[in-house]
Amino acid sequence: MSEKIIVIGAGMAGLGAARTLHEAGYAVRVLEGRDRIGGRTHTDYSLGTAVDLGASWIHGSNGNPMTPLAQKFGVGGSHTDFDNENGDSLLVFDHDGTPLDVAEYTEGKQHFVAMFTHLTASQLVTLPPGASVAEVMALPDLTELTPTQRKGYDFIGSVSMQLLDAADPSDVDWQMEQDYLTLPGGDLMLHGGGYGQIVHGLAEGLAIETAVSVHHISTSDSGVVIETSNGTYHADRVVLTVPLGVLQAGMITFDPPLPEGKVTAVNRLGMGQFEKLALRFPHRFWPHHPHYFHYLPANDQSLFGSWINLARFTDEPVLVVHNAGSRAALANQLDDDDLLAAAMTALRTMFGSDIPAPTGYVRTRWRDDPFSRGGYSYGQLGSTRADREVLGEAINGRLFFAGEATHVHYVATAHGAYETGVRAAREIVERWGD
Repeated sequence: MSEKIIVIGAGMAGLGAARTLHEAGYAVRVLEGRDRIGGRTHTDYSLGTAVDLGASWIHGSNGNPMTPLAQKFGVGGSHTDFDNENGDSLLVFDHDGTPLDVAEYTEGKQHFVAMFTHLTASQLVTLPPGASVAEVMALPDLTELTPTQRKGYDFIGSVSMQLLDAADPSDVDWQMEQDYLTLPGGDLMLHGGGYGQIVHGLAEGLAIETAVSVHHISTSDSGVVIETSNGTYHADRVVLTVPLGVLQAGMITFDPPLPEGKVTAVNRLGMGQFEKLALRFPHRFWPHHPHYFHYLPANDQSLFGSWINLARFTDEPVLVVHNAGSRAALANQLDDDDLLAAAMTALRTMFGSDIPAPTGYVRTRWRDDPFSRGGYSYGQLGSTRADREVLGEAINGRLFFAGEATHVHYVATAHGAYETGVRAAREIVERWGD
């Protein structure tokens, strides 16, 4: 093909677009602001094993484009039993460290899922327009739940929902939540080389320039001009895959300005917060069998509720704890020493005061990263499905948009991001190809 295409961003959306265009015969170049590729799929190896600091799972392994890619590039994976179907995949500790009956606790989680799935028309009619997820959670009568079941219900309605949306339930639009679809097949945690192995497999043979920040994009009938930290680039068409948070921050200006509808969509959608802390220990002091464990919060400001046991999947003594929404914001206010001290207080409450100190750690600061400005997008109160659709619309056949925030159903996922990149590339090939 004689056309030159530039893809901005080397995350999953950008790599999906670039790979598709490259295989269609286009001269394609990828510009990435960071000094690495992968975007919000970032695998760290400093703890002696692969730790995915961004995307970690293939969510729904059946019919998911990440599954054949993992197989193609030799990435291993293990099923994570988030529903505790095996009966021994979860440990639960109350905020004072008291172990809870997992079966009874799980019944409360199941009650939450059933509530979300089977809300009656009479319940929904009581909701105000634009109701939040928190308002829906308050509808059911929970008086028949035991105290332990109620703890399970409350945990999934607070910490787990924060992790799903990277936002607090009070900030998430209920109707937008319904647009999210789950693929079958369960959740597959990648190990071995992690998501990084897929990233580098997709990038092989592509022309990628890192440490190139894009500042301004000008479009006209004759093509696109991109002003960057590395000078000026010219292209026939551009696929822009930067995260929603970057667009919201105004880091890239446009000439002509973005259409009013697209600007509205950018501002109405929310960019959530999601942070991780990975800890390596000299030896494992926790049981090997659980996939994860819950540490119930004492209040809305309690951190470290959801822990992933990497030892279960890799046999390495590594734990990863997740904080999202307002809890991620609180974690970001702590320096490394205070964050580690607080995490160790939580672990000592659960496993005893004589556990060893970590020998290494890695923390994320996605909110402070100028090339992400957050974890992933969510349906903020006041936003609609149309906002995601408008955000993904091309402008004059010159400027195309992709990224997880532009996917109506698979928002906040690696496969959703990848699919939108492929979608943008196919639009170029099918509508604007030679």
